[in-house]
Amino acid sequence: MTPFIYITLAVFRPDPGYLEAQLQSLVAQEGVETHLVAVIADRVSGPLVARLCADLDLGLTLVSTDRNLDSVRAFEAGLARALALSEEQNRPDALFALSDQDDIWHPDRLARGVAALGDSPAMLAHSDARLVDAQGAVIHPSMFAYERRDRRPGLRGLLYRNTITGMTVLMRRAVLEIALPFPAQAGIHFYHDLWLGLVAEAAGGVVLIDAPLVDYRQHGANTVGAVSREPWRLPRFDKVWLRRRATSYALARYLANSTYLRMAEAVASGRLVDGSARIAPIRPYLRRLRGAGSFAADALRLTLRGQLTRARIAGSFAVVHFGRAVWALHRTLDEGLNPALARFDERLYSLSPGVAPRAVEPAPAPPTHPLKSYRELIDLRKSARWTPAFEAPCPAIVVLVPTLNPTEIFAGIVTALDIAIGLAERGLTVRLVATDLPMAAPAASRAFVLNRMSAAGQASGAAERISLHCGVQSASLPLHREDRFLATAWWTAHVADRLIRQHGFHHDRFHYLIQDFEPNFYAWGPEYADALASYGLNFAPIFNTTLLRDYFHQEGFGFAGRQTLAFHPAIDIDRYSWGQRRMATGPRRLALYGRPEVPRNMFATGLEVIARFIEAENLQPGQIELVSVGLKHGNVNMPNGLRLISLGKLPYEDYPQFLLDTDVGLSLMYSPHPSHPPIEMAASGVRVVTNSFGPKDLARLSPAILSAAPEVPALSAALSRAWHCAPVSAQERQIALGGLGLSPEAMIDALAAELGARLPQHERMVS
Repeated sequence: MTPFIYITLAVFRPDPGYLEAQLQSLVAQEGVETHLVAVIADRVSGPLVARLCADLDLGLTLVSTDRNLDSVRAFEAGLARALALSEEQNRPDALFALSDQDDIWHPDRLARGVAALGDSPAMLAHSDARLVDAQGAVIHPSMFAYERRDRRPGLRGLLYRNTITGMTVLMRRAVLEIALPFPAQAGIHFYHDLWLGLVAEAAGGVVLIDAPLVDYRQHGANTVGAVSREPWRLPRFDKVWLRRRATSYALARYLANSTYLRMAEAVASGRLVDGSARIAPIRPYLRRLRGAGSFAADALRLTLRGQLTRARIAGSFAVVHFGRAVWALHRTLDEGLNPALARFDERLYSLSPGVAPRAVEPAPAPPTHPLKSYRELIDLRKSARWTPAFEAPCPAIVVLVPTLNPTEIFAGIVTALDIAIGLAERGLTVRLVATDLPMAAPAASRAFVLNRMSAAGQASGAAERISLHCGVQSASLPLHREDRFLATAWWTAHVADRLIRQHGFHHDRFHYLIQDFEPNFYAWGPEYADALASYGLNFAPIFNTTLLRDYFHQEGFGFAGRQTLAFHPAIDIDRYSWGQRRMATGPRRLALYGRPEVPRNMFATGLEVIARFIEAENLQPGQIELVSVGLKHGNVNMPNGLRLISLGKLPYEDYPQFLLDTDVGLSLMYSPHPSHPPIEMAASGVRVVTNSFGPKDLARLSPAILSAAPEVPALSAALSRAWHCAPVSAQERQIALGGLGLSPEAMIDALAAELGARLPQHERMVS
């Protein structure tokens, strides 16, 4: 397969000629497919980039920002969007490259990088570069020679002096999964290429392509240019020298701590195999007192190799590290060793990068039965991690969602975001708060939200009425006592309830978006009980479909009356119902909605149903093709030599055509909430089998949907009936969703009218 590469470009006040030449060199790359992710860091160059890419037929995703970004934060936002794109477009093997706006890539730049990575464990490949002037004339044939760079510095050596230049980099997705978000810094103390190089080196290694593959253009507007290294001279050992060396050491120590923490988190999350992270070289930075000897040994070794500049840096690190230990020991009797070290480090990190890392020193061995705080044992999701700061200028609708990171947003959260956007489009101020997971890249999160807004909403200024907040990393959030809350999951309902009761908000009732009967997501226990308890709080419900509302009513919940607000799924029926189906030739295709990790989708039951159906119909390989879509899983052997092939999550744009080429579907959901696939399949002309649940019977929507009891014999028999049915007619494909509730737009109209009537008059006039 041709390698697919996402190229991240940061654009800030570019020279149009330089930019066009660079984009032409991207298009000219040999042996690869590319897609450009351009971050408009100056907020104004989007049209220029779009026009040039259109002229060159270069695939483009623009990342807009709400403020000017420096180069580090621009690349962070771009890489986050590129990673999200690879997920959305189902490209798990994609690679990622960085590009400056005014260089020139050689045609084999990416292909050489792909070959260098190959089957090796290396996570990142980079190369040498030629230095050229503003007109493209060669100044020096090798940046490594010009700057006297070490070609294989290793992990600790990168912290003495970075030798990886971002615009020469090609890396695997694992690097981004571990490296994002970048460690915080006040201003710019380190660049993105150093941080990515540290992560890659620790996670699997870095490989150098010992050839210039980029022309690095030197001109007056370079953010960072090549610097010729002058011969080493004996420094003056005074306070100025000590402060400069302490600043360099502080940054190296900070990045070593950050690298160690990311490797530990990657191992804990399963992204790296335990024991595979190569962190031994940075351990001297992590020790409380020892470690100076390692830096001194490095200084001696580098001196013997003739690398005097790096030897000087290593030696200065030995001096600062040793001085830190001596200073702390001197004050141990007065304040204790750990407080003394902490006080020194506080002053150290104030020099660079302006923030302190989390502590990584290993804790002492715990006793056999260590004491724990109750906070380690309870579910903290039910309480806000922040304190309201009542400083917001006007009231708003506060929408509580678990995450605002694009790669973690799925159907339920998308529905909540669309409601929030709809309220903003109708003139209300909206604050989106992530309650569970920190925002990896705020600009990327905001771009994701605003990209879902209609053109009319954008024109009305709705974007200015939406603000995004991280309830995980922020100690306080700007709120108003007249705010009204919208909870979107059972634990966020508890958050809303506790905030109202503990902080004196004027409205004692919140709105609750109910999209399933969430207690049934869990076995009997604390989560089941807490989810069930959320239905006893003081709220106004909003149901995702009348089917779900009717189930709650059937179960005895008094708030689920016939007049309670309910809306039907936001499915674009026309997107599926007007497509031309394929001619009936070759094996007929049966598609399973397969998500093994989601119990309510009954994956094992689906396999058993298909196996029994195959045996009952005695189907052979030439008669039927079995595929699974939803979440990627291993292929499955079925009776009669058949095999179920997993396609995983299909790209959004490919999904309608896939359904038009499908004959029979099986989509199960052991829940009162109607999943979308059976409806989308039926509208596409697929005869689909699904299960009933309480009042849920999707067969009422269309004869193309066959609903059966959630039992293997009944579902298998329904699948046989579907197999022998006549093709779905055009009339059967026209599905009316009105019976499942108001349209989403009508529901938001009603909700906006209710909320607007209850907010102070001055808020409703904000536009």
